[in-house]
Amino acid sequence: MFPRSVLSLALCSAALTLAAVPALADTAPSGVSTSPVPVAKGGPIMPADIMGLSDMRQVVMSPDGRTVLFTVTQQMATFNSPHQTIWQVPSDGSARPSRLAVSAGVNRDPKWSPDGRWIAFASNRANPLTGKNDNRFTFTTDVPGTRAATGEGADTMQVWIMPSSGGEAIPLTAMKAGVGDFAFSPDGRSLAFIATDPDTSAQESDRAAGRDEIVLDKDGSFGRLWILDLATHAARRVSPADANVTAFAWSPKGDHIALRVIDHTDINTYFYHGRIALLDPASGKLGPALIENTAGPILWSPDGGKILSSIIHPPQFIGLGLRVHDLATGQTTALAEDYPGLFENLVWAPDSRSILANVFVNTRSRLVRIGLGGKVSPLLDLDGEAFDMATGPDGKRIAVAMTSPDRPADVWSAADITAAHPAARPISEVNPQVADWKKPQVREISWPSSRDGRTIYGVLVTPPGYREGTPLPTVVQIHGGPEWAWWSGWMGSWHEWAGMLATHGYAVLLPNIRGSDGQGTAFARAVGNDWGGADYQDLLDGLDMLEKQHIADPARLGIGGWSYGGFMSAWAVTHSDRFKAAVIGAAPVDMSIMARATDTPDFTTGYFGEPQANLASLDAHSSLRLLDKVHTPVLIMDGAADTRVPPTMALAFYRGLRLQGKPAEMVLYPREPHWMHEPAHQLDVQQRVLAFFDAHLRSGQ
Repeated sequence: MFPRSVLSLALCSAALTLAAVPALADTAPSGVSTSPVPVAKGGPIMPADIMGLSDMRQVVMSPDGRTVLFTVTQQMATFNSPHQTIWQVPSDGSARPSRLAVSAGVNRDPKWSPDGRWIAFASNRANPLTGKNDNRFTFTTDVPGTRAATGEGADTMQVWIMPSSGGEAIPLTAMKAGVGDFAFSPDGRSLAFIATDPDTSAQESDRAAGRDEIVLDKDGSFGRLWILDLATHAARRVSPADANVTAFAWSPKGDHIALRVIDHTDINTYFYHGRIALLDPASGKLGPALIENTAGPILWSPDGGKILSSIIHPPQFIGLGLRVHDLATGQTTALAEDYPGLFENLVWAPDSRSILANVFVNTRSRLVRIGLGGKVSPLLDLDGEAFDMATGPDGKRIAVAMTSPDRPADVWSAADITAAHPAARPISEVNPQVADWKKPQVREISWPSSRDGRTIYGVLVTPPGYREGTPLPTVVQIHGGPEWAWWSGWMGSWHEWAGMLATHGYAVLLPNIRGSDGQGTAFARAVGNDWGGADYQDLLDGLDMLEKQHIADPARLGIGGWSYGGFMSAWAVTHSDRFKAAVIGAAPVDMSIMARATDTPDFTTGYFGEPQANLASLDAHSSLRLLDKVHTPVLIMDGAADTRVPPTMALAFYRGLRLQGKPAEMVLYPREPHWMHEPAHQLDVQQRVLAFFDAHLRSGQ
């Protein structure tokens, strides 16, 4: 389960045409389209075509606002691609993008020095400082608990630096366990970074001897904040021994650093129980918590008087909220709590009096300004999903990473978001090959709930050139979460099947049923103790509408999804024979087991309460208890290393159906966690989904 907070109207009259930016096809998995007509000549999109696409994620504006750095990743919608590169493009689109950091492996997280002369970035490239003792660095080790090492850490992420004008990159760190977040000090003389404590020699000996037992809930290595003097190459640890640091931000004057700290090292604590406190880097003293339950970046106001962060609303830990802490008064204020959308990327305005934000509403992103009194003013509507944002020094020019209905993620730029009619346009073309594809139609739709009349939003994806009135085989794909959402943008990755399916003749309904992001916190919380209730009815209402409009063929309906989407698919086939095929991916089908075995127990208790006290409710929402009701062929998929939704539940669902002689297939992917990482597996998921729906919804046509 991945909450969106923790992950996708025309912006221009004509797209800016750029010379082709390589889509990294040379490193993509092997395989070619098996369609009779290649996609480039009007054939349907095939899984191999999707795997040939590259993704882009981060956008970083130079201090003068003239240049945008962005990263390009080999695989679409993955958290662990082995190939990532850094590119640059003028923010006004006056020149073509060019690759900045060139090496094999991963190059990411570019950061400008305050004067714009240097760019630091993280990379796992071959490091000349590893594999030998090097006197380039000295470490202050008089702080109790400090462990540091150079000459180690081969293949780990380390910080490198290069001139912004181009040239050779040189390594800045060689920490044994690698480096996480990092940032220049405001004066540019130092670099702060987070590095996890390396194993002790005793731990290394135990592992080598096979003594690698896992003691549950025992803390692992803490993250430490270090400061590297760029002139002397001396590094010192500045965070206290009892602080596990996960994020940080320098104050504008550099006299304090705001830290996000957690008490333990498990993923549940990381997700839900962080707090922000101020560190004096000179003394190493850490102050009291200023903001609790934090999620996302820490943002200082330019005048240094306030700190902004997002929180996950306790005690259910559902929905994000904004908090501003005033250092002068000691007061923490909630902003725009009732706004019907999800605030994602946040940037202070230069005058420290307002905040610029990318907010997701219904199925689209928009840019807004948030006053410190909580008033939200619209600035720019976006046709798609924006997931990163950067601004120039005057707060007017903006760059976003965004997908649109007819193109995967690119960098989009607007010269002045304060103008009367601001507009954004793409200034990169990461996947030029899609320009020749015959692409599906993507549009936002809505319908009234039969339960309470509230409006439910969703996305409808139909074949190229489709005109309503001809019923189509239809697939309902449910997103993960529940706190997540579908967007009116590009729909094509190993996990997003709508674009591929639509070009094969399907209509695909992507409903943002209650529980989803995009309509406020109350809407996201509306499925508490009610998975499979009003949310299930919401999707049926949307499907009823499509049938009445003669878009969906009631005799050829399928359903599918991953995580919570898998839950809903399993729920559907245990409660109705309406669907003729179901794809159930990484699904929590036994909520009692899910509540106790997941690595994020606060997630389940937020929706259903403490397990022992709510066993009856958990069982009532477990489709595994209802296998005798299943008459629909199902395809079950899961990662063998999934700790979020342990795969024993998928196996029990499959075995239970097979013991009754019912049609079921199951695929288990070795090494994979909750989200597929390996390209061959990502390809296989798409191929199986397409073949399964074709076999059950299109056979005999």
